[in-house]
Amino acid sequence: MKGLVEDAWTNGHAMSHDVSELEDCAIAIDATYYLQLFLESPHFHEPLLPALGGMTGIEFHLRADIEQWKAHKIIPFFIFDGQSVTGQEEVAVQRGKLANQKTNEAWTLYFSGEATKAVEAFGANYGAFRIQNLYPLLQSILKDNNLHFLVPPYNASAQLAYFDVIDSDQCAAIMGSQELLLYPIRDTIIRTIDWEAKSVTSLSKKLLLKSLNVSESMLVDALLMTGTSFLPPFPPLQDASLNPRQPFTIQDAVNLLRASEKSVQSACSSYGDVLKSKDPKWLNKYRQAKMAINHYIYIAESGEVKVNDYDHITSDNHEYLGLQLPGELFHYLNTGLIGARVLNYITHSQIVVTPTLDGVSSEQYKKLITNQLVPLKEQSIALLIPRLHRGLQHNPIYLKVWFDDAFNYKINKSLQPSPSLRAATWDVKESSFKMVEGLEDPPGSIAYEFGALLFTDFVTATFPKDKKRIGGIDSSQNIKAVVIWRFLHLRGYVDDSHMLTNWGNAVASAIWAMKDSLKNIELPEGLNIFEAILTAFELIRFDVLNSRHKHEELNGAPSAGSEDDKASIILLSRCSSLLKLRHEANGYTGPLNKNLLLFRSLSTAVREADRDLVEAIVASMFLYAQSERDRDDYLDINNTLPFLHSPDIALGIAVKTLMDEVPAGETLQQRQATIDAFPGKFFPYATHFKEDIQLAYAFFDAIHKGVQTLNKEVSAADKAVWSTASKYLDQKRF
Repeated sequence: MKGLVEDAWTNGHAMSHDVSELEDCAIAIDATYYLQLFLESPHFHEPLLPALGGMTGIEFHLRADIEQWKAHKIIPFFIFDGQSVTGQEEVAVQRGKLANQKTNEAWTLYFSGEATKAVEAFGANYGAFRIQNLYPLLQSILKDNNLHFLVPPYNASAQLAYFDVIDSDQCAAIMGSQELLLYPIRDTIIRTIDWEAKSVTSLSKKLLLKSLNVSESMLVDALLMTGTSFLPPFPPLQDASLNPRQPFTIQDAVNLLRASEKSVQSACSSYGDVLKSKDPKWLNKYRQAKMAINHYIYIAESGEVKVNDYDHITSDNHEYLGLQLPGELFHYLNTGLIGARVLNYITHSQIVVTPTLDGVSSEQYKKLITNQLVPLKEQSIALLIPRLHRGLQHNPIYLKVWFDDAFNYKINKSLQPSPSLRAATWDVKESSFKMVEGLEDPPGSIAYEFGALLFTDFVTATFPKDKKRIGGIDSSQNIKAVVIWRFLHLRGYVDDSHMLTNWGNAVASAIWAMKDSLKNIELPEGLNIFEAILTAFELIRFDVLNSRHKHEELNGAPSAGSEDDKASIILLSRCSSLLKLRHEANGYTGPLNKNLLLFRSLSTAVREADRDLVEAIVASMFLYAQSERDRDDYLDINNTLPFLHSPDIALGIAVKTLMDEVPAGETLQQRQATIDAFPGKFFPYATHFKEDIQLAYAFFDAIHKGVQTLNKEVSAADKAVWSTASKYLDQKRF
């Protein structure tokens, strides 16, 4: 399996059953494993995922698959990964770098004109794409189908193992990766379900033990030596001079253990020179992994978070389990109010930036990650830290990056002024919304939050009354609106008087311009155009959305026209990359562009930092009891707060390609003829091509209008580029 890193020998011992054996049963499923299988299934495979940054058919196919579970009378009970296990981020960095080497080979083929081979090479692995990015989509689909899911504090495998060990009534069987074999499960793991063939494959732990002729402890050691999602493989196994059979299997690990007194430590001593040169800390990593498995953490059926074999846990457990967060935060993780990213920062005392899809560590990217975005990360952590145990408050947190092993920045958690105090200046009850009833957009839309602050009386009502404890921010709309206002304040769109700053007025101007355009344009389903506008201004502020940093070395730069024309195309295509090209659910077909993929990595980094801040704000509201905790709409709140999804770059590619293809000086009639013929030639499966292009143009116009209101905030040279691009676009409209 290309994205799944699993042992081939073990998979070769899978057995087949009829799917009818599972009828009227509930199956507990590792959601990460399920999504990995999904990406690699020939029926749903989208080979250009690592080149595009997204998929065209994933939602359609996931919904169809859920219908198959219903049709076969089987209840899927999905278990999502929570926080990462110690070592998991390091392995993700290593695997991401290896994946980028392979996608670089695919890009080389593409730039050489070997498109078919390039598509095959891209499809050979889904690159550094993070499966967790698909969690919100799958969770919303499960919610739509009234299917329960669970997010344990840490990995799904541990939770599935717990269900199996106690023979839980919640599920009749478990489905997941080979890592389930690390835990004391009773026997069987479901591996795949083929609805068309009506067959199920499974692995038997007892059969594997018998076939390998090993004890359970030795099986666990051998599995760990072959590598897991939280432990790199034992280096000698990867050395062809020591282990000629490559790729190695669990049999090789077993043989190596037998030659080393069945002891991992002895094996490390025997191959000390290899470990010293390849991974000198491997033995310590192994010990931490072994302890994390022995003392796995799960949610008991009582709802309590527990540690397996707690009586024998060692005093240095924070080294292999991480620091302990309050159960309330795990509740918000489990119910879908927040993701695990910010919790990971605190639990593991580090922020690990993993490889991008493009794998390009440009100077612009390095500056963004190691400098510009750091204050946002610090604000997110600082919002939660005051409500945590004193030990957590004083424990240092470090930023680490995939492109520089030596980089190690200590996060400042004691910010002044305190983000919590600034956030606490917003105490807006739903009753105050009556003061701005003329606004047509609903609370939580971003347009509403900007519009409301234009009413002086309303602004006055946003401050706390009589220094009372803030509370009563209870309805979903009320919560979302206050989260957005607090975000805008912390990000400098609103000042301490709760008035719009120059940046805030620029965004507001862009929103009103966009609203005028929407009178004649229908938005795609699920697109919050106002969130896209706010994202655009965040990117402008971080020096990402402009025509500079052309990265011509990546190919894909505009080829038509003067230097001004090329700068205009860069700006237009980057803006368009923040929106979505509607497409049939059969996988993207069209040109590729590594230059825009790098832009997506930059914009995704900003969007994720903004999302961290949004989730920290909403979590802090509940931690401070400012909102009602006893509720069932946590997931709905999460799914409708901004910066959750990163679009692919298809629309940016479409606009760039169109600009290159439409000759200068064409008449309106000629341009209309070009646009009619264009999608059939370049984007044959786009479903609303002209409408999406028109929306991209209107979106650019709105951003341009906002930029023109700024003075010192944007240089005169950059403003001139926006104006030049606007005039250029006027020659291309249809």
